Amino acid sequence: MTSIRFELMPLVGMQEAALSLPAGATVTVTCSPRHGLERTLEATEWLVERGFHVVPHMAARRVRDSAHLESLLGRLVTLGVDDVFVVGGDGESPLGDYPHGLALLEAMAGLAQRPLRVGVPVYPEGHHAVDGDVLERDLVAKASLADYAVTQLCFEADPLLAWRRRQSRLGLALPVYAGVPGLMEPKRLLAIAMRLGLGPSMRALRRQSGWLRRLLRPSDFRPDALLESVEPLLEDGVDGFIGLHVYTFNRVEPTRRWLEARLRLMSGRPESASSGAGPVISAGEPLA
Repeated sequence: MTSIRFELMPLVGMQEAALSLPAGATVTVTCSPRHGLERTLEATEWLVERGFHVVPHMAARRVRDSAHLESLLGRLVTLGVDDVFVVGGDGESPLGDYPHGLALLEAMAGLAQRPLRVGVPVYPEGHHAVDGDVLERDLVAKASLADYAVTQLCFEADPLLAWRRRQSRLGLALPVYAGVPGLMEPKRLLAIAMRLGLGPSMRALRRQSGWLRRLLRPSDFRPDALLESVEPLLEDGVDGFIGLHVYTFNRVEPTRRWLEARLRLMSGRPESASSGAGPVISAGEPLA
């Protein structure tokens, strides 16, 4: 059984996308500077009502002050949400007292409403706006305040695995989810890679059978090689990954079909439903 999380964006079409997942699946909900935390919490409420295990993103730069923070956490307690993902946020300037994720983690640490689990992002290919040494220092500080980490989107295994080996040597104690893309149009993925500054991953996209030609075709980018490289390290909470965090960009149905097929192949289970093998993706976090 492999733990898996599906990331959704609270935009038009999210509800339909979510209903393509099995009942009880773990779903994370992003937070954008345009729509803010309210949109994220509204989506969280809708998903909770339909039986999903929901992990809302809490963007530090969208939280005004301690009163606002306590109000947000109180709403999550009411919904029964026991897991949040703390990010800095992409706004040009913070709305209030928390300019980055570490500041919000420190503020949450002493609160009774702090969720049972709190996750933080990590960046195998760096961050376009933050120096690498700063990222490393922040991660050391966050490790004592968080319960798990999720890697930023990668399209290629090498930077992801190299980062994990390095953090293991340095003694990173946080369990880590491997962040992998779902199926997506190459043109959109390339735009995302450029925005995030993912150099090695951009090279991976370009190597896929004539990337310029592929950008003009409807066929999707398929991260088969990435998943194959990560698979031997899944369920290894010490030196590997406790599971997958799938960046779906709301293209859930084709991503789920692809993921089911890949996991069946890697586990040696038959592809045909008539074989009696049963579903690959089950309710909740585990994938069989």
